[in-house]
Amino acid sequence: MNRFVERVEPYFLSEDAFVQRYAIEMLEDTYLVDGDTFLTGLKAVDRGPVSEFSSPVLPYLMYMPLNEGGMMEVIDRLNRLDKMDDDRLFYTQLLLNADTNLVIAQKNDVKRFVDETQLAEIVKLPSLTIEELYMELADITFYLDNDRYTQAHYDHGKRIIKELIEKSGIEIWEIQIGLKENEEEEDGFGFNEIYTVYSAGELREESVVPQLVNLFKDEDESDLLFEEVANALVKIGTEQVVREVEKVALYGNTYFYTLDVLGRTKTKEAENALLRLFDQTNDITAKTLISDYLCHQLSTEGISKIEEFIEEGYDEGMLCLEESLYVNCIMNGIDHPKLAAWRRIIEEVEHPSLDDQPLLVPQLAHIGDKIGRNDPCPCGSGKKYKKCCL
Repeated sequence: MNRFVERVEPYFLSEDAFVQRYAIEMLEDTYLVDGDTFLTGLKAVDRGPVSEFSSPVLPYLMYMPLNEGGMMEVIDRLNRLDKMDDDRLFYTQLLLNADTNLVIAQKNDVKRFVDETQLAEIVKLPSLTIEELYMELADITFYLDNDRYTQAHYDHGKRIIKELIEKSGIEIWEIQIGLKENEEEEDGFGFNEIYTVYSAGELREESVVPQLVNLFKDEDESDLLFEEVANALVKIGTEQVVREVEKVALYGNTYFYTLDVLGRTKTKEAENALLRLFDQTNDITAKTLISDYLCHQLSTEGISKIEEFIEEGYDEGMLCLEESLYVNCIMNGIDHPKLAAWRRIIEEVEHPSLDDQPLLVPQLAHIGDKIGRNDPCPCGSGKKYKKCCL
């Protein structure tokens, strides 16, 4: 188990609701966790709320990987849940997110809960040749490029790419050329190019890091491209990634994505880069995000900087920085004299939502569904769709 994961995962079962939520957020999209971490998350689900401030745990587990034990546990829970139970939709989506080999191994159970056509498309992939897989991917990209985005199609394209990688059907030079060719075009990235970025991340290909980072300089590109670039860089996660991202980290409006890369890359190099950037910027929103990401790194060196920044005034519309600092101190075992005061502030921020918390119920993606990635999530959480049920 990764050392950072080993340090944070026990806090999934913290008796402090704020610490528990923050700990799960720290790991949910780092690509460091394995199926055992998901099972720890289920223990938190089963325990239930630890206080009135507890957040639902299950939504945070949606994109954590399943191992065989996790797959069996999800199927068992679906068998026991009432058809009207809200959690049933979450567990069903977990089945749809599972690796192809797990879906196939349990297909007789899975078919009771997922769309028959969708399952058939997944099950057939290992039997296809490399050429046939590329043809399937071409159909997906054509559909998506013609303004008919659905999450089901997009995710299936990623599944095809994983199968191509399994069959050694994607060469590094293809990714390098694909990224280079698009740099020379003026039409912007289509889904074929976005899948090229995704492939680079899946292969953990360090040679294309400068090309990937350079994409952040084109502020006119889509959020989806920037998200996939950020995800690919986090997956690669090397010192070179940190060095290259730091160079453009405060560039234009894409700092939401560049800082996200540094926050999710759990290394000392990434922490040091964030500390340097904190001192370099006067942008209050960027500085707020950097402060939060330093806490996500469990940075002790950043504590005094962040504390002073809170006193000066931060972007309170972005997040509650007192919560970030409070959890950072708790998880580092620091008995800071302001812990109680910070907790009172966090509770004051949380109180208005206690009487009117939305139900976090995912909307399963099916062919024909179309929700904008930046639209409000239909579950009612108040978050953008891309940051919630998507």
